Amino acid sequence: MGGTLIKLKEFQESFTKNEKKISHYLLENMDEIKTLNTYDLAVKCDVSQASVVRFAKKLGFKGFPEFKIALAGDLAMKNNEKEIQIIYDEISVDDSTEILAKKVVYENIKSVEDTYKVLNFQEIEKAVEAIENANRIFLLGAGFSGIIARDFQYKLWELGKNVIFETDQHIQLTNASTAQEGDLVFVISYSGQTLDIYQSILEFKEKGVKVITLTKVATNPIKDIGDISLSTIVEKSNLRSTSLSSRMAQLTVIDILYVKLIQRDREKANRLIGDAVESVKKFKM
Repeated sequence: MGGTLIKLKEFQESFTKNEKKISHYLLENMDEIKTLNTYDLAVKCDVSQASVVRFAKKLGFKGFPEFKIALAGDLAMKNNEKEIQIIYDEISVDDSTEILAKKVVYENIKSVEDTYKVLNFQEIEKAVEAIENANRIFLLGAGFSGIIARDFQYKLWELGKNVIFETDQHIQLTNASTAQEGDLVFVISYSGQTLDIYQSILEFKEKGVKVITLTKVATNPIKDIGDISLSTIVEKSNLRSTSLSSRMAQLTVIDILYVKLIQRDREKANRLIGDAVESVKKFKM
C-alpha cells in the first residue's frame, strides 16, 4: 500500500482528538518510526494502545506493524528524492509567467502521482465489474466534478452503456424514483460533502441501487455511504482552490476505468468507438 505519508496528512480533518495526537507525533518525529511499537507510541501520545491500532486501521491497514512498514518505506523514498525547492514553493503573486506555469504543471502532475499511490486496485476491479453489468448508470456530480461526470458519460456512451447524467437535483430525485436493482450510481465529489448529491444518493440507495464513489481519500459522508470507494489526493494550494488539480486526478481515475472496460472486450469496444467516430465525421470540416 503506497501513499501512507500522503494519507497521514490528508486525514487530518477527520481524525479524532487522540488520532490527531498520534498523527502529530509521527509527523514531528519521523526518525523514530522504525523503532516504535504500539506501547511506545501510546505512552508518548498519552493514548491507549487500542487507539493506536484504530488509528492504523482508519488509514486502511490491518494493524500498526503494517502501517509502520509502509510509512518507513514512504520516508525512505522521500529521502531519496531530489526535490527542487522552487517547484515546492506556494504560488506567489510575484511569480513570473514561466515559474507560475511550472508550478501549475507540477501540482497537476503531483496530484496524479499521489492519487496513483493511494489507488485500491481491488476497488477498481469491483467498479469496472459493476459498470460492465449495470442496466443503467446514473452519474452524479456538481461544479468541477460535474465536468468530470460529463466526460465519463461520453466515454461510457462510446462503449454502448445506458448512462444518465443530470445536474438538477429535482431531476436526480425523479431519476432515483425510477431506479431499480441492477442499476448503478457513480458519484464524483472531491470533498464528499456536497449536500444535494448526498441526498440524491440516499434516494437511490432506498431502491437497492449500488453506489460507486470517487472522492478524496480521507473519511467523508459520501464515501461512507458508498458500496465501492475510489479515491484521489490533492494538496492544498494558497492562490487557487484544489478543484483545478483535483480535476486532473479525477480524470485520471476515470481514464483508468475507461481503458479497463475496453481491455475486457477490446474487439467490441473498438467497434463501438469506431462507430461513434464515424457518426461525427460528417460534422467536421
